[in-house]
Amino acid sequence: MTDIILNKIGKTYPNGFHAIPSIDLTIKEGEFIVLVGPSGCGKSTLLRMVAGLESISQGDMMIKGQRVNEKEPADRDIAMVFQNYALYPHMTVYANMAYGLKNRGESKNVIDDKVNNVANMLGLEALLQRKPGQLSGGQRQRVAMGRAMVRDPKVFLFDEPLSNLDAKLRVQMRIEIRQLQRKLGTTTLYVTHDQVEAMTLADRLVVLSKGKAEQIGTPMELYSKPATPFVAAFIGSPSMNLLPAELNDQGIKLSEQLTLPFEHDFRGKLVWGIRPEHLEVSDENDADFAMRIQAVESLGVETLIHGVLEQSDGASTPLVVRLSGPHTPEINSLMWLTVPEHHWHIFNAETEQRLSES
Repeated sequence: MTDIILNKIGKTYPNGFHAIPSIDLTIKEGEFIVLVGPSGCGKSTLLRMVAGLESISQGDMMIKGQRVNEKEPADRDIAMVFQNYALYPHMTVYANMAYGLKNRGESKNVIDDKVNNVANMLGLEALLQRKPGQLSGGQRQRVAMGRAMVRDPKVFLFDEPLSNLDAKLRVQMRIEIRQLQRKLGTTTLYVTHDQVEAMTLADRLVVLSKGKAEQIGTPMELYSKPATPFVAAFIGSPSMNLLPAELNDQGIKLSEQLTLPFEHDFRGKLVWGIRPEHLEVSDENDADFAMRIQAVESLGVETLIHGVLEQSDGASTPLVVRLSGPHTPEINSLMWLTVPEHHWHIFNAETEQRLSES
C-alpha cells in the first residue's frame, strides 16, 4: 500500500531561488527512505515540506490518499525527530514524552501506559524523572525518539538525528533506529549527509544534488549501477575513481599511452570509473597500467593505497586502491594494476548519464 506520494513537489522562495525544482517520489507503507546528499542539496527542505514546516510551491503531496499541501503540521499525523533533539529543558523525561499526548487530550492512564511502554522499549525506564541536562547525548536522542513513538504517528521524520553523537554511539544508535523501525513498521523518511549511515539504514535511497533527485533505488542498486558521476562519487567509501576519457575506434582512451579495448556505438568524451575495491594488483606483464604510490593508509582490516596515474605530459590523475588486510608498499614505487571490465562504470561526459549497454 502506498503511504506517501510526492507528485512534482517543488519549493521556490520569494527571491526566486528554486530550492527544490521538482521531485517525484512514492513511498510504500512501512518503507524506510533515506534522503542523502551534501550540505545545501535540499534534503532538509524537502523533509520540512513533508512535515508542513515549509510551504509547498508546486505539486501535490498525498498521505494515506489525502492531499495535505495546506494542512498544518499538527494535522498531518507526522512525528519529527530533530538534529538538536528539541527537548524541553525544564521538563522531566516523562513530561517531554507525554507532552504531545496531553495536548491531544489523552487520559492520564493512557499517557502512563504509552510512555511506560515506549520507555521500556528504549531502555529509558530508569531515567523518566531526570531532566535533559542530566542525560548523555545518546539518552537525549532516545528521549526524542520516544516522544515521537508515543504518538504512534503515520510517518516518522528524522532530520540528521545522529550528527551530534560520537562515531561509536552513531553506529549503535543507527542499529537501534533500524531495529525499532522494523518492529513498529512505521513509514520513515530520514535525512543524512553521511552516505555510510544512508547505506546501512535505507530500504531505498534518494540521492539529492542541487534540489534534484539524481537517483532513487536500493543501496546496492546505487552502489552497483550509479546513474550519474555524482551518484558514483557520493555512494561508496572511499569514493569511486573517476577519470576523464574518450571513446574512439580503439576503445576507451584514458591517456596518450593508455587505451582500454572496448566496443560501443558511442564516440566522444566520457567519464570512466572503477571503485577502489575493484582494482586488482597484478604483475607488470599482465597489468593494464601502473600507479605511482604516494600514500598508504593502514587500517588493519584493510589498506587504502593512494597514488597517481602518470602521463607523458607531466599531468597525473589520482587513484585509490582498496586492499583487504595489511599491506606495506614503498612510497614512490609502482603498483601494477588490472581493471576488470565487468566493474567499469562509464558515463557520457556531456549528459552525465550512464552509458547504455551496447
